[in-house]
Amino acid sequence: MASSSLVQGLSLLGAAVEQERRARPGLNASRLAEHTDIERSRVSRLTQELRSRQFLRRDDDSLFSAGPEFFGTAAVLNAAWLSEARVALRALASQLAVNALITVADGARGVLLRYERSADGSDRSIRAGLVTPIWCTGAGRALLWDHTPAQLQQLLDDVQFIGVGGPTAARSTDEVRAMQERDLADGLISASEEYDEGIDEYALPIRSGGEVIASLAVRGRHRPKGATRETRALLTQFARDLTAAADAG
Repeated sequence: MASSSLVQGLSLLGAAVEQERRARPGLNASRLAEHTDIERSRVSRLTQELRSRQFLRRDDDSLFSAGPEFFGTAAVLNAAWLSEARVALRALASQLAVNALITVADGARGVLLRYERSADGSDRSIRAGLVTPIWCTGAGRALLWDHTPAQLQQLLDDVQFIGVGGPTAARSTDEVRAMQERDLADGLISASEEYDEGIDEYALPIRSGGEVIASLAVRGRHRPKGATRETRALLTQFARDLTAAADAG
């Protein structure tokens, strides 16, 4: 359902932005429904949420256009560090034979921004915009690197832990906190079969101005012995490089 909502929300936003690009008047909810083939009642609910998040705005004539958060996000996507991330992703994917990911936070969810698949093309579910739980993926937990226990509690207060994730996924905020403490002491987020059985993720945060803005992760087949020395070294190197690029930008 979350994935469907995301796709439909992006369709609505795309329709509104396209009108602006063509220097045409905005669309009202009925016209948005026509342009996107989404039910009128559904359009009303989604536009309300998009407005609350400031991705859309509505004028006095009830016409929709892009909101301030859209332009802020667009600026991030064009940031120099994200362009440079392509090199890092390709290097990680080719040298480690894994999928490499750039993920950002959206509340208690992680949203995949960019990725590079391993040469064998495995895990076809990976796609830009993929939404996953932030608490049981390596990419997601790296985004929680600086969270205090109180911040974790607040973020995950309404999360449904049961039935989500793989065999080793956390089932409470306390378990997430314990995993974070373990991994921070080790200097690397290690999510072994937390989201999918038979799959491990290793990740580190990317920072700008000292704050976590994204995560860099690799995702591959489960290894009982954990991350290799090469995996740890390459992730550390590229996370440091991308942080430097973000700070410079």
